[in-house]
Amino acid sequence: MRVPINETSLRASGLGHLVEPLRPYLRLGREGVRALVDVALAERRHRKTPRLTLVWTGDDPGVSHSRHTRVVLPELFARAREHVLIAGYSIDHGAELFASLHRVMADHGVTVELFVDVGQLAERLRHAVKGAGQSWSLVSAPLEAAQGNVERGRAVVALFYRLMWPFGDPKPVVYFDPRTAEKQSAVSLHAKCVVIDHEYTLITSANFTDRGQTRNLEAGVAIEDRGFAASLERQWWNLVDAAVVVRA
Repeated sequence: MRVPINETSLRASGLGHLVEPLRPYLRLGREGVRALVDVALAERRHRKTPRLTLVWTGDDPGVSHSRHTRVVLPELFARAREHVLIAGYSIDHGAELFASLHRVMADHGVTVELFVDVGQLAERLRHAVKGAGQSWSLVSAPLEAAQGNVERGRAVVALFYRLMWPFGDPKPVVYFDPRTAEKQSAVSLHAKCVVIDHEYTLITSANFTDRGQTRNLEAGVAIEDRGFAASLERQWWNLVDAAVVVRA
């Protein structure tokens, strides 16, 4: 393919999928194309190779190069200095799980966005209330009075702040898919991932629960790579922009 690059030459070369990404640069002269290629190659040469670490929960007999989930997660929270994004299906023991996260929020002004599944969060809250010897029917009255999925979701998040975030301010900003607030929902927010400072990512099968962090057999990967972190964050913000998930 020769310059100038245009839509016809791209499609003729079997590169039609690049037409839209390259549209701002179509019909550049030879020197313009060469400059773009030089920049892309230079970025590729100097970009760090992603660093991957196996993260594991549960029995780990024999020689292993893994790190335990219950160690990795608080370490990631503690290293944050700018921003944390968390998505989780099931959450419990918030006072223990989020202690190091709240410290960096208070000490360093770290901002946090938390994406949750409303139905599962309500179930974990119910277990926490009953475990504390309280009446769920009394505590959950705002949930029963809520009209519609969004109002119910916001009522559940208010209980989360009350029962699983005992630290007070600052608090994470919570988002949820309203469909997960339906009592017979066929949709779950089942992802479990963390992104720290737009660079460090944890993707894991482990829920943010005592079992998931300490006892189950769970596997995950910690990834140190800004490009990957940015791509994962963009997936969540696309959902926010499209109003698939809403702010509590």
